[in-house]
Amino acid sequence: MSIRLTLLAGLLVSSSANASYKSSVDADGCWDAKTPRSTKCIQQTDHSWNKGKIIVTYRNTCANRIYAKTCHDQKDGTKDCGAFGIRANSDYKYYTYNATGDINYNAVGSTKPSYDWVCKSRWNMRVK
Repeated sequence: MSIRLTLLAGLLVSSSANASYKSSVDADGCWDAKTPRSTKCIQQTDHSWNKGKIIVTYRNTCANRIYAKTCHDQKDGTKDCGAFGIRANSDYKYYTYNATGDINYNAVGSTKPSYDWVCKSRWNMRVK
């Protein structure tokens, strides 16, 4: 009986490996950009400084494309914000001059690049 229970548990885990995408994707290719464990697909994986310029690497840890927005604070009090798509399991580098080092970022799932702005508004992706 324990072997049967173990096999059933294994099937449940493997069938939910992409549950977040499958359960949230809509007809336009928009989805919640979260992993099956409800963590964000977008992660900051690295940053470097060079004479007031910060370079931040963002990684999509999910198996589907995301649309990201990031804002880097600058020394004059303004924000340098940008938006970009990141393919599945890929990185994107974003840089800002005269940066303070304070950054904010968020993402929404968007499998169709032409629908990025639709997905952004549909999932209310906010970045401070």
